[in-house]
Amino acid sequence: MEIYDYIVLSSTTKNQLQGDTFEFLVPPTYYNEQRSPVCRVEVVQIHLTKHSSKKAAYITTNLTANNIFYNKGKTVLCLLNNNEGNSYQIGEPLAISTSARPSKIDITFHEPDDSSFQPDNFKLVLKFSYGNPKDTSLKIQYQN
Repeated sequence: MEIYDYIVLSSTTKNQLQGDTFEFLVPPTYYNEQRSPVCRVEVVQIHLTKHSSKKAAYITTNLTANNIFYNKGKTVLCLLNNNEGNSYQIGEPLAISTSARPSKIDITFHEPDDSSFQPDNFKLVLKFSYGNPKDTSLKIQYQN
């Protein structure tokens, strides 16, 4: 059985803005500590008000994973398909592996040409999926 934590990030709840990167500091109390040491994270919902004529194509993050975007040094968190106006659909959800209970999450929005930008407003829901801690520990132990 998988167990989930959900975190809602928004342009109004950021702790800091570093260039075009939104930084969120997440207190440990936001997570249940009875979880395995690793998890999968994915974007399950998004609302984005874009800036002028810019179109978001994908979102990157600082969370660790093995899908580093070629030559960019960032992890792609999700790909976005723009419908009309401010409506975005998430393509096939990318469930990336990361350390459990991250204390800092960075989010950067990118256009199709890979340039970054700041949307006027956004809300996105991250879903952290945890397996059974005992099973996860055994799998990690036997991978070496």
